[in-house]
Amino acid sequence: MNKIIKSRISIILTSLVVSYFISDVYENILGFILILSIGVIHGANDLLIINRYSTKESNKNHILLFFYYLMIVIIGFALFYIIPSLALLAFIAVSVYHFGEQHWEVNLAGTNLSSKIKLSLIISHGLAFFIIIFMNNLVAVNEVLASFYISSLNYSYLALSLFLVSIVYCFILAYNKILRNHFINEISFFVLLFILTLNSTLIYGFAIYFIFFHSLLSIKDQVKFIYNDDKPTSIKKYIRSSMPYFILALTFLLIFYFFVDLQKVNLLQIIFTFLAAITFPHVLVIEKMYSHKK
Repeated sequence: MNKIIKSRISIILTSLVVSYFISDVYENILGFILILSIGVIHGANDLLIINRYSTKESNKNHILLFFYYLMIVIIGFALFYIIPSLALLAFIAVSVYHFGEQHWEVNLAGTNLSSKIKLSLIISHGLAFFIIIFMNNLVAVNEVLASFYISSLNYSYLALSLFLVSIVYCFILAYNKILRNHFINEISFFVLLFILTLNSTLIYGFAIYFIFFHSLLSIKDQVKFIYNDDKPTSIKKYIRSSMPYFILALTFLLIFYFFVDLQKVNLLQIIFTFLAAITFPHVLVIEKMYSHKK
């Protein structure tokens, strides 16, 4: 058993044990704490990343880049007020790509897979994650979807979708020589994830994946890109530099929280709106970061 499988088993088993001893309410509280701390911090240094790669492109204007970034955040919030259903679907689609990209950028560093195979892997991974978490928390998911005026999902359709995505994913992993070493890792990961999300709340299951299998890995990649290493001193610099943006983001969330009618708006709706608005520009920044690393 390799280190990757061991670490994944440890994280998910620990998460399962924790969820067994605490109620759903405390699962959600713990999930929110993880998302609004490490989760937000992992996206709080986007401007540092922009500054890092814009120095390599002297014709880029830092102020203009910041303006574009801010505008995308504002447009993201606006979309959730104007066309909430489309905004949520866009957030899910972007997240499917973003989660898959992070996962495979870590695992495929130094390989020369074709862009089509890589894109197929990225999308398959992201889809598998969202289908699994939707299937195993269908009641909560449909409540969130209803708050965004989207029709309820059907378990049978989700199960069929997961079956088809799994076939495509397994075929790609088994067919390509470079990817065969990842086959057992990927299958074991999604089996463990299925068990976790089946026995926990939507927020808790999402938070465990989002933090331990996405945000922390992303932070490591970002630190390497910004400081050219991932030593503890560089990680401390990263956290310190993220604080102003982290505080600003949480302040904006609190303002948003106090200005909406909580009797009409689901708390999950607020959280996902907030995450989506900061995710849209973040995905573009990370995509560009990875393109500069190649």
